[in-house]
Amino acid sequence: MTSPQDKYAEAMRASQEAVVEAFEAWTKSAQSAINTVPGISAPRVEPQQVIDQVFDFAEKLLAVQRDFAKSLASTAAAASESARQQTESVVGAVQKHAEATTAVVKGAAEAAVEGTK
Repeated sequence: MTSPQDKYAEAMRASQEAVVEAFEAWTKSAQSAINTVPGISAPRVEPQQVIDQVFDFAEKLLAVQRDFAKSLASTAAAASESARQQTESVVGAVQKHAEATTAVVKGAAEAAVEGTK
C-alpha cells in the first residue's frame, strides 16, 4: 500500500520532471530566437548561483515569517492573560456589587415586613 506521503512525493517528482522538460524546450526556443538576431548573444548565467540566491532569499523570508509568528503568538498570549485578569477583576466587582445590593434589598424587605406588624 502506498502512503499519502509517497503519492505526494511521486506527484511532486512527476511535476518537477514536467517543469524541467518545459524549461528545456523554452530554453532551446529562446536560444534559437536569440541566435537569429544579429549582434545579440545570450547572457551567461550560472545556474548554481541563481539557485543558491533563490534558496538563500527563501530561507531569509522564512526566518522573518518565523520571527513574526513567534512575536504574534507572544503578543496574543500576553493579551489573553491581560483579558483574563481584567475579566476576573470585573467579575469580582460585579459579585461584590450584587452582594451589597442583595443585602440592601433584604434589609429593605425585612424593614417592610416589620413595618406591617
